[in-house]
Amino acid sequence: MGFLTHFIYGCIGSFLGTLPMGTINVSIAEESIRRGVRAGIIMACGAAFVEFFQAYIALSFFNILSTNPEVERTIILICIPIFLVIGFYYFFKKNSTKIKPTTKASHVIGFAKGVMVTTLNLIAVPYYVFLGGYLHSAGLIRLDPEFVAAFSVGVVGGTFLVFLLYAKLGQYIRRKSEKLSLYAGKVVGLIFIAIAVSQAFRYYW
Repeated sequence: MGFLTHFIYGCIGSFLGTLPMGTINVSIAEESIRRGVRAGIIMACGAAFVEFFQAYIALSFFNILSTNPEVERTIILICIPIFLVIGFYYFFKKNSTKIKPTTKASHVIGFAKGVMVTTLNLIAVPYYVFLGGYLHSAGLIRLDPEFVAAFSVGVVGGTFLVFLLYAKLGQYIRRKSEKLSLYAGKVVGLIFIAIAVSQAFRYYW
């Protein structure tokens, strides 16, 4: 089990886990619709950057996180109001069919938005605990710091590929229908709210 093996497992695991429509994906697609595909890709870079640390923390503290179910419940409880606030923000935000010009400042803001949205998405941590635990118990990866780092770099690669696909999806939607792109923010808001509600059911029931 070398570094390349850990990188590949991280890449595949994160790709499959990130592929379904989620909060970060739709945020990147909405950014691409509103500001263009380049802005979506920049936001994707910020999001993928944070994924490294989430995966590294999840695997580094695997023994603590995996044996304490209250950690996951606390994460869910924190995420519910965060997702609701973001959801209502997107839903009530005014949208325009006109693409805003990008500048160096907007690139920095876009990258920071990717960092912020992913940092607030703490639900990714339990996923990497589960994924890392499964692979480790199967004897496929090791939890030594250098191998955890290689796995986490793979996570960055896998998630960025998915984020890139969603940025391209946003560009496609923009080209196909300006009217549809006008309601992109409301769709993103509803997805955030729906995920918050589902997490509330998961926590209380």
